[in-house]
Amino acid sequence: MLKAFFLFFLFLSALYAQSYSFTELRYSDAIGKSMQLDGEITFKKEGLEIKYPKSKRVLDYDGEEISFFEDGNLVELPSEQISNMMHYFDILKLLHEGDENELKSRFIIKKLNEKTLLYPTNNLKYYIEHIELLKKNSTLKNIKLFLKNNDSITINITNEIS
Repeated sequence: MLKAFFLFFLFLSALYAQSYSFTELRYSDAIGKSMQLDGEITFKKEGLEIKYPKSKRVLDYDGEEISFFEDGNLVELPSEQISNMMHYFDILKLLHEGDENELKSRFIIKKLNEKTLLYPTNNLKYYIEHIELLKKNSTLKNIKLFLKNNDSITINITNEIS
């Protein structure tokens, strides 16, 4: 019975999981430098997982907690950093799910051709200036987060992983 339950759980996980490879460019205004990372993001029913294969780092978000692994070892992160990451991960989940009503409840939305601008209306406005989304052929290809501290995060989605 336990084996059947486990197989059913694996099937459901595969059904809800969708993975994409991406390139992330982070700009830090404080040091005036950018850093580029290549990774894979997998959306799950209740969260997401981000892997950075070259640096052997994994972030796992289950919808309530974030676990950070480096070289397979669990690493404790400062609570402020975890809080900020949870905000970003919630936004990524929301964008992936495409719940337009939920987006409208959290953002002022302005559409300009293939670009969509999101301006936060809730507590996110204290962290995020705005978000730019770029779609090509109705597929999300680029996400840019402009943060209040003048930092930015750009995520270029390169392709879906089967």
